[in-house]
Amino acid sequence: MTNRVAITSAGSEGVEGAVREAIRLAGGLDELIGKDSKVLVKPNQCKPSPRHSGCMTDGDVVDAVTKLVLERNPASVIIGDGAIAGYDFAGFSTQEAFDSSGVTEAAGRLGVELRNLNKDSFEEVAVPNSLVMDTVRIARTALDSDVIISIPVLKTHIRTHATLALKNMKGVMPGAEKRKSHRLGLDMAIVDLCAVVPPHYAVIDATVGMEGLWQYPQDSREMGLIIAGSDALYVDIVGAALMGIDPSQIMHFHYWAEREGKQADLEAVDVVGERLEDHVKVFTTGFDVFRSRYPEVSIIQGESACSGCTNELVSAITYMKQAGYSEQMIGLTVVIGNAADSGASDKVVALGKCAADLSGASVYVAGCPPKEAEMIRAIAECCGADPETVMTTMAEARKKLWDASGALLER
Repeated sequence: MTNRVAITSAGSEGVEGAVREAIRLAGGLDELIGKDSKVLVKPNQCKPSPRHSGCMTDGDVVDAVTKLVLERNPASVIIGDGAIAGYDFAGFSTQEAFDSSGVTEAAGRLGVELRNLNKDSFEEVAVPNSLVMDTVRIARTALDSDVIISIPVLKTHIRTHATLALKNMKGVMPGAEKRKSHRLGLDMAIVDLCAVVPPHYAVIDATVGMEGLWQYPQDSREMGLIIAGSDALYVDIVGAALMGIDPSQIMHFHYWAEREGKQADLEAVDVVGERLEDHVKVFTTGFDVFRSRYPEVSIIQGESACSGCTNELVSAITYMKQAGYSEQMIGLTVVIGNAADSGASDKVVALGKCAADLSGASVYVAGCPPKEAEMIRAIAECCGADPETVMTTMAEARKKLWDASGALLER
């Protein structure tokens, strides 16, 4: 059953035992992996971090999944990923990430090739029925694989609320191509990417999760769980629910479900093994932390507010401040979602389709979600700031990040 998702505890079985049991309960790998299969094991190795921090997929989980793959004697097995390329944040060395997570050690122990996908050869592929990316460059390793097993870690994200099995596929975009997904709209770009290279199976490393803005050790959350299933969407829905995040607020879930003719709802999932409700811990999202750092701005979120608007809003407010307009933002109210009231502020920016009927807005920006540049211009103009100064500040800041990390991505 493709909608079956298993949750197992690593407390009594250990990591390998929990991985084996989760995959067994979810239906196993026998129908997926044959003797002619070329398999890519794809962990999340976003940036070098301490082991068991919750920031990266741990080597123990990668080891356990890869052992199960090898037991089926496929034609080839590669463990591969490419670390963050840097857009509004720094880029990192993939090899250092492999080393610090224990994945290098696991690959060596199992005799499996470990490949840095940021430096892989690539092919530019057309995206069928694309949302924002007509074409996308994909690492050849991923394109040549018959089976891709996505192994994310249980983690929140400042822009998409959660980063799990579907978003984990960004690692197969080589080097700087990752930046394209941010520039064009992250949630939609994730769906375009997965339309070309979908994960065929998903195992979430939920032994230790990470909330907020990934500060170690304060943002690490002990969970002691493994989540597995043959459908990445349903596995991701369970992962989000375990973090106390409403799946309806994660737009790439909905875009992918619409494309696949599925339902992005927990009710559509057959959860087996451990009871989900016994293990839910409410994680602080990265956007929650972000909001707390800008007390001069009131962000009102209606029930329908989702990652589409929060994703682009992060950039707008970040670069307003970097451009020196913190004082001008005092008293600013930004409304996303179907909020009933904007409060008493005289500087109100309403963002997105859900806020179209908000009364009392000074500026309304249409779109689902609105474009980053349009948000910046609206907020700047509402605050009496120069939007071109903000846009220039953003471009210069991103160029500096690229100059600092570009060498890590050269093939």
